[in-house]
Amino acid sequence: MLRGVAIAAVAVLATAGGVSYGLARHFQNNVDTQDVDWLKHPQHTAAAKAKAATPEDQAAGNALNILVLGSDWRGGSNDTVVKDQGAQGNAQRSDTAMVLHVSADRKRVEVVSIPRDSIVDIPACQLDSKNTASTNASSGDMFNNAFAYGWDVAKQHGWNDSKAFGAAAACTWQTVESLTGIELDDYVVLDFAGFTGMIDALGGVDVCVPEHVDSKKAGHLVLDAGWQNLDGKTAIKWARARYDIADGSDIARIGRQQALVGSVVNKFFAQNYLTSAPRMLSFVDAVTKSLHTSSDIGSIGYMTGLGFSLRHLDMSNVTFRTVPFYYYPVDSAHRGKVGWQTDRAAALWAKVAADKPIGDTASTASSKPTASRTASSGTTTTTAPTKKPAAATPKRVVTGMDSDPLAAGDLPTTAAQCDAAITAASQG
Repeated sequence: MLRGVAIAAVAVLATAGGVSYGLARHFQNNVDTQDVDWLKHPQHTAAAKAKAATPEDQAAGNALNILVLGSDWRGGSNDTVVKDQGAQGNAQRSDTAMVLHVSADRKRVEVVSIPRDSIVDIPACQLDSKNTASTNASSGDMFNNAFAYGWDVAKQHGWNDSKAFGAAAACTWQTVESLTGIELDDYVVLDFAGFTGMIDALGGVDVCVPEHVDSKKAGHLVLDAGWQNLDGKTAIKWARARYDIADGSDIARIGRQQALVGSVVNKFFAQNYLTSAPRMLSFVDAVTKSLHTSSDIGSIGYMTGLGFSLRHLDMSNVTFRTVPFYYYPVDSAHRGKVGWQTDRAAALWAKVAADKPIGDTASTASSKPTASRTASSGTTTTTAPTKKPAAATPKRVVTGMDSDPLAAGDLPTTAAQCDAAITAASQG
C-alpha cells in the first residue's frame, strides 16, 4: 500500500525549504514525533546535533538512511478511508517498508522496498530509551510482524497511540539494521488517511490499468482497462488489492504500488507544485497531518535544511529497487511467502551502506536455492507510468521476478505500452 510515502517524504522535504517559519511551524505541529536518538549510532547523532543551531542542512556531508513505513492501522480517521476493505479495529502492521537513501552529495535518492511477506529473523527489540518495554526475538517470522510486535507490547504497557507508533517503528528499525547491516538515521510512518489526502491534494493521479478489475476484496474496486485517473480512496484500493487481481501475490502488488509512486512523482513535478504556493501548501498540509516521525526529521530546522539541499534533485536520479528474493514452494510451511537471495541482497545493502549508486545488480550471483526453495532472478524492471512522456522520471524499479513481468509490476509507462498491455491481457 503506501509506497507514495517515500516520494511524499522527498517532496515534503523539498517543499519545506521554501516555506516561511510560520508555515513550517504549522506543518511541524501536524507531525507526531518521537525521540529515537537512543537507537542511533553515535556518529549519526553527532552529525545532526553539531549543526542544530543553523538553518542549513544539519547532516550536510553525510548520507542518510530513512526508514519509511506505511501503516495499515484502522484507528482514528483511517476507519472512514478503509471501512469497506476488511476488518476494522486497533490492530497495527506495516503494510509497506522501505529504506530511503539520500546520498551525501544530495544528488541521489534511492528507495529499497522490503516485501512485507519476507520470512526473516526478528530480534528482541528495545522499545524506549530506558528499556521499560521490549519484545521477544522470533525466528522464521514475517517481516511486517516486527511493527505489530512493537505496537502490541506498547499497548500492553498502556502507552498512548503516539508512543506506540514510536515503539512499532523502533522494532522495525532494529529488525532492518539486524537484517541489512546498514545504520538508520530516521523513520517516517504514513497511514491511510495521509495517503488519501496526498493523492487528493494532487487532484488524483493517472495510472495504466492493463486489464479490467472487479475486486470485491478491495472494497468493490471496479476499473476499466486503460489509463485511469484515481482519487485518493480509489488509489488506496488499487494499491492494496491483492488476492483477486494479477497473480494474487504481494510482489505483484509492489509493482502496482511503485508504479503509483511514479505517477505521484510525475504529477508533483510536472504541475510545478514547488513554485505554486497554494498547491504546495495544500499538498504538504495533507501529507503532514498523518505523519509519525522520529524527532530529527520531524523538526523545523532539520526538515527545512535537508529539504533545501534537495531543491535541485533531478528526478532521473531517484531510483527504486526491491530486495532480491525467491518464492517458497507450495509444499513449504512458508507457502506464498518470500526469502531474500542472500548474496544479492547483501551486495545491494553493501552499496547502500557505502553510499554507492545501487544501479542494476542483475549480474550479481544469486544465492543458490535449496531443494525447499524456488529462486527468482530479481531483474524485472519498470519505469514510472506516465500518460505522456515526462521531462524526468524515476529510474527503473526492480521488483524481483521475471516469470510474469506484467503481474510482477512491469507496468506500462507510455500510452503505446498501455495499449499493448491491454491487448496482451485480452488475449490471455
